[in-house]
Amino acid sequence: MRLDHLTFTRFLAALTVVIFHYGGHLAPFNSQPFDQVFQAGPIAVSYFYALSGFIMAIAYYRPNTPENFNRWRYWLARFARIYPVYLVALLLVFGANYSKTDPAIEPLLLHVTMLQAWIPSYPLSLNSPGWSLSVEAFFYLCFPLFLWLIYRGGLKALMWFSIALWLVTQIVHIYSLNSAAYLPMNALHDFIYYNPLMHLNTFLAGLMVGIVFQDKYANTIPSRYNNRLLLLTSVLIVVLLMIRPSIPVWIGIEIDYTNGLIAPLFLLFIVLLARSQGIITTLLAAPSLVLLGEASYSLYILQRPVYGIYHNYLAKHLAVSELWHFYIYLILLIVVSIASYKLFETPVRQWVNSRVSWQKKDVNRI
Repeated sequence: MRLDHLTFTRFLAALTVVIFHYGGHLAPFNSQPFDQVFQAGPIAVSYFYALSGFIMAIAYYRPNTPENFNRWRYWLARFARIYPVYLVALLLVFGANYSKTDPAIEPLLLHVTMLQAWIPSYPLSLNSPGWSLSVEAFFYLCFPLFLWLIYRGGLKALMWFSIALWLVTQIVHIYSLNSAAYLPMNALHDFIYYNPLMHLNTFLAGLMVGIVFQDKYANTIPSRYNNRLLLLTSVLIVVLLMIRPSIPVWIGIEIDYTNGLIAPLFLLFIVLLARSQGIITTLLAAPSLVLLGEASYSLYILQRPVYGIYHNYLAKHLAVSELWHFYIYLILLIVVSIASYKLFETPVRQWVNSRVSWQKKDVNRI
């Protein structure tokens, strides 16, 4: 099953992360009330996790031939997909920040082993976007277990567990965020925002929805009018929720969307878009947009080293405003990301795949 028209949404999500980090204070991204939408980088990471679970289900869930799934080949394929560029970005940041008096070996070891998200004070050390890959690596490690549980005991038990985990995660997150013990960037903050266990609910929800979609809806033809109307409605609801400065005042507590709180809305959007046909599918499946989606991983993980290179070596030679510096950097990042995807990511993945005999899937781009 090919879902090329979903691929471009990954680029849009990665782009909001870049804007959040480097351009959120600039026009037009600082224009109210839509500044919260443009700068929804942390929420976009939650979208990545939901989409990842959904695509993993589409790519690997085969209830009639479960014996065909080989966990070692799966782990190797995931490793080849994310780790080479991850390591390059990490080493670039480490080299730029290396100091003989404080070589930061401990953070480097945690990042190399992709364990930084588990340890408070380390998730954002070195290449800060890499914390989400530490979380994703945990999902990939657990995915064969989830599949085995589904094949062994059916979907229902794991689905109820996923719902319970989602509820518990939201309670823990909201309670911790509003407790006296919470301070920005303290250990509690790092736990509720970066620990993989606090994001597992989002990946599992995507996995469950992906399995149900494949079993019941993938081969059905929806009403185009109703599907487009619901798709537009889901987008509008997400946008309205992000423009939300008064919501905590209304309910009297702080809330956040970064731990899967609005994952059900994300998954509704993903399912509706996956089922879309006609002009929406045609436009989003355009080769240029699919290429941007495929390059979105490099865009995401290389954003910090490319920014450092631009800021330290190129920006000082350009007499332009801060706004133009950001757009020049963004164009450079997109070009580097496409080059990384075509000249590094893809050859490395093909080299690994050529050395293992595993059944190739239609979904190869996640």
